[in-house]
Amino acid sequence: MIDDLVKTLRPDDVTEASYQARRADDLRRALAAKPAGRRTPLLAASGLVAAAVVAFLVVPPSSSTRPPAAVEVTHRLTARSVLLAGAETLERTPAETGTYWHEKVRTFTSPMDGVVVASTGETWYDGRNGKIGATRDVETTFADEKAAKAWRARGRPGLPEEKKEQAFNGIALSWRIGTKDVRQDDLKKLPADRPALQKWLDEARPAGEDAGSFTFGAARHILTSPASTGTRAALLRILADQQGLRLDENTKDPTGRPALSITDATGDHTLAVDPSTAKLLAYVYNGEDEKPVDTPPGTRAFPAQQGTAYAYLDSGWTSLPG
Repeated sequence: MIDDLVKTLRPDDVTEASYQARRADDLRRALAAKPAGRRTPLLAASGLVAAAVVAFLVVPPSSSTRPPAAVEVTHRLTARSVLLAGAETLERTPAETGTYWHEKVRTFTSPMDGVVVASTGETWYDGRNGKIGATRDVETTFADEKAAKAWRARGRPGLPEEKKEQAFNGIALSWRIGTKDVRQDDLKKLPADRPALQKWLDEARPAGEDAGSFTFGAARHILTSPASTGTRAALLRILADQQGLRLDENTKDPTGRPALSITDATGDHTLAVDPSTAKLLAYVYNGEDEKPVDTPPGTRAFPAQQGTAYAYLDSGWTSLPG
């Protein structure tokens, strides 16, 4: 499984992707010979199209005066098509520049049944120096009053540590991805070649762990990091080839934003993307609570907990922190 390993902070971030409808040229050619005066509905190939439905006229070879029959061709969105289209878009996206990788993430945890604690954190990091923002907008919600009373009786578990804005120098942050401890510079150097990236993932995957589940869990760290657009595109293609992916349309991310949700075959990992731009909105973990693991002195490990979600509010390279 995936657990974060950091010196003092725990960064997350976001990736951009957008869906370009396939076969657009073929559809245009098919529609070019349509009878004059008859409008043909065609959904343009811009953004992420939930379901492209194209109706065109077919005139049978007869002298009948009956109206021509309308034949409907439907191109439905799939998890695979969303991921592949996102990869294509990433490859066409110019690389960003800047000194500090900035991220603003809202974290949701569920310390007890029927209880959700949310808070927002923000960081700027150049690989060694940076700044962490104050913990903001802490909010606890309950399924009902019974859950609220039980939470208070147990001492209000799950509330995040209150942090004030603080600059730091000479601190090495690292992510724990399977058996590997990966720093920011390591993420930048991950291969953009798909076979090479697949080999890296295979080497990082703990023995006996399901390959598809591990890759989906690792995706959160790589897709939400300053890895190159080529690396992230290669990862999306690897994800697209996983068996048993489920696409849920018309859902919402933890902050209430409309989303398309892509869940892996185990049901443990879900990526929520914007339905119009394919921007990664959130990652949700629904697997079993992971057990704490031994970590080197001076480090902290954060095993994954069921019901944890990360909503990516803002990210990217910037010249100055703040």
